[in-house]
Amino acid sequence: MKNKKIWIYLGLLVASLAILLLLWNEAREEGYFLTEKEKRERAEFMAKGKFSSGSSHSDSGSLQQLDESIPQEKILKDYLEWSEYPPNSRPLTKYNADLLDPYFIPLAPIPMADKPTDKKPNEYSCKLQPLQWAAIGMKDPVYITLECFDNKFQRVPIDVRDVKLWREFDGHKFGAVSPEGNDHGTDGDAKAKDNLFTFQWRPGIKDWGDMYLEVQFIYGKEKKEGKLLTSFFSSPNQPAEWNGYFSDDPNEGSLSVRASLNVFRAGTYHLEGNLVHAASGEPIAWASFDGKLGAGRQDVEFLFYGKLIRESGFDGPYALTQLRGHRVNLPVDPEWFGQGQEGMRKILAARTTEPDKELVAPYREKYTTRTYDSNTFSYKAWQSPEKDQQTKQLREKLQ
Repeated sequence: MKNKKIWIYLGLLVASLAILLLLWNEAREEGYFLTEKEKRERAEFMAKGKFSSGSSHSDSGSLQQLDESIPQEKILKDYLEWSEYPPNSRPLTKYNADLLDPYFIPLAPIPMADKPTDKKPNEYSCKLQPLQWAAIGMKDPVYITLECFDNKFQRVPIDVRDVKLWREFDGHKFGAVSPEGNDHGTDGDAKAKDNLFTFQWRPGIKDWGDMYLEVQFIYGKEKKEGKLLTSFFSSPNQPAEWNGYFSDDPNEGSLSVRASLNVFRAGTYHLEGNLVHAASGEPIAWASFDGKLGAGRQDVEFLFYGKLIRESGFDGPYALTQLRGHRVNLPVDPEWFGQGQEGMRKILAARTTEPDKELVAPYREKYTTRTYDSNTFSYKAWQSPEKDQQTKQLREKLQ
């Protein structure tokens, strides 16, 4: 009898541990008990406008091939989680730094070596950092900072000796006017004599595309020679501008925010905006618009999916921020793919001598919506024929 009780207790213990393990795994899948790295990776996955868990996509977003090395059960589970929200309205969290600050790409300091052939770096590191990834228009300059650090990560003196700037397109280099720089606290330099050297540059009308900046300099107390290269995008032409007119309304359980632009050059546009809680600034969602716009004043709709707003727990007002985007400048019109042989002829004959996009300058202000009760918005998961088709395709892979 005593042994029987022991076995019963052991069985109950094993069952309890199994239940705890199951609950632990479910909690982790819901985002609890994750490390900061795991939270960041999950946020990046959920914010994507296209599903990409072990699969490749066509431009239409349909699944074409599945990575056979990834279990199909995981791909299906990931897709069902990702597809709770539509591709054009996705979750936004504090971990989505690239969306919250879309014009800044941080670079890490590069370990320096005394000679290019040296395999072992010296005790210094340097960084040539564009403060915006793109120069937009010809009015506002772009700034690039240069700084070097010793092994205690303290800035050391810099003496700039040579600066070169050029544009590259289709394998060819084109000269450009090099930027001026200083460490005197002027022309964009924040503080004089702080060993943070700042370059200032405005594009000319021909400076459209990928720009490369090379700087040769002397650094450190030993007067070591260094050279760094960095790049950024330049878009001097303004295809459109935000004009500051907005409106908002509920729309079938979601929030519709309409923004107005003055379009100077008709074409296909990709535009994005973030939705945050107006009072606290906490991020909620981002949304995108893709479509053709004619010249003149045009209104575009950003539809922030209701489930995202309900899950945030925030009542309005909300704020639309970080309006950004570009005019698509591809030589191929997507409509040609549906035009049979004639469309294929156009595609094969298409050539371009221009970069693939013209940037729209970001809207520096924010638009605050009306006051809303979060219960105004729907908890319903996204449904569409596309989602049904892809779910069916993934389930068939499991059979």
